[in-house]
Amino acid sequence: MTKMKISFLALILFFFAGIQANNTLPFNTFFIDSVKTKNLENKEVDMPFWVGLHHTYGKIKSNQVFSSLLREKGCNSKTIQAITSNTDVFNVGKITSGTEYCFISSTINDSVTTPRYLVYNEDVASYVVFDLQDENTKVTRYQRPVEVREKIATGIVEGSLWETFDKNNINPVIASQLADVFAYTINFFKVRKDDKFKIIYNEKLINGVSVEVTDIKAVSFQYHGKEYYAFAHEHDGKVDYLDEDGKSMKMRFLMAPVKFSRISSKYNTHRLHPVTGKVKGHFGTDFAASHGAPIYATADGVVSEARFKQYNGNYVKIRHDKTYETQYLHMSKIAKGMRPGAKVRQGDIIGYVGSTGLATGPHVCYRFWKNGKQVDPFKEPDAKAMLLNAAEQKEFVAKIKEIRKDLDAMAYGESKSKELTASVK
Repeated sequence: MTKMKISFLALILFFFAGIQANNTLPFNTFFIDSVKTKNLENKEVDMPFWVGLHHTYGKIKSNQVFSSLLREKGCNSKTIQAITSNTDVFNVGKITSGTEYCFISSTINDSVTTPRYLVYNEDVASYVVFDLQDENTKVTRYQRPVEVREKIATGIVEGSLWETFDKNNINPVIASQLADVFAYTINFFKVRKDDKFKIIYNEKLINGVSVEVTDIKAVSFQYHGKEYYAFAHEHDGKVDYLDEDGKSMKMRFLMAPVKFSRISSKYNTHRLHPVTGKVKGHFGTDFAASHGAPIYATADGVVSEARFKQYNGNYVKIRHDKTYETQYLHMSKIAKGMRPGAKVRQGDIIGYVGSTGLATGPHVCYRFWKNGKQVDPFKEPDAKAMLLNAAEQKEFVAKIKEIRKDLDAMAYGESKSKELTASVK
């Protein structure tokens, strides 16, 4: 081998060694479409790291064995044994069909050598690097850098809230989080066209791709012409939401036991029964929802009944105190752990929507009991939970002044992401 060839090989090995020392070059971006569209088989790429290297992309096939993948690329039995027996970092027996991988080899005089590295794209957040050297086999898992951006998103409702988010390229997960924030204030079953929203929230991105929406900080929601505000307030390691006056938005009972549903039958003492055809009082509120959707306890309490009855189907009944009880009928199945005496917290899943018992389709019949008598839950006034005293409320209102200013400054429907702050973890 000439001196020039030796120097060039040394340069390649230098870059290979740099991979172990600095995982940010360039494995973090190995499986981004914009990177893969470059001709990585050639040397005509921007990053000097790629010079003299050959890349082979592929996807794990159904029922493919990891050892056969290595063998196909010319790895010897010693290397294969060392890699497959090292399960401390990654168990190769659990490779997933369809997962992307890339072999990295050096090229000398246009000849491709035995792969030096295998990069396995475990998921959007992490990847595993297999060092395929006989004398130095290593398996290392790396986490891709997470960028946190604070954003403002706005929109005007067209169709459903979920459809509006999707149309405006806003992560639809926020819609579910909004339902939690305003669970005691806004009836999301009745959100209608031209209702409006502005949201300040944090978004986690990896390689520019949104992977998680966290920490809704502030919301302005115009519902049926009325403006509602919500601002995050952290205390004792928990986050609650307060209105613009520093008053808690939390109420004792959720407005509904299911999310993103609709009321198909209200509390009515003279309803015509849809199955029997007879006039009989309907002492519950029916929420139509998809089969299998989670049903939530509307308040803290203790399970008093969890069983099957001919007309009720699968149901759960919860006693909240000496005054109030709630009941949830026609479940497809009762959630695990629901039995008499079990304690539940507001928002816990207690079962799943179905049509067992006397029911025409999937829904949950929600019954609300006060002093042993069934009443209409929407006509039961329930005071908001107290959280801050007068001095604390005043301090909170002063604290949210700037963030409310950011909300009010943006027009409804001005759908965009305004980056207020950005950081990398």
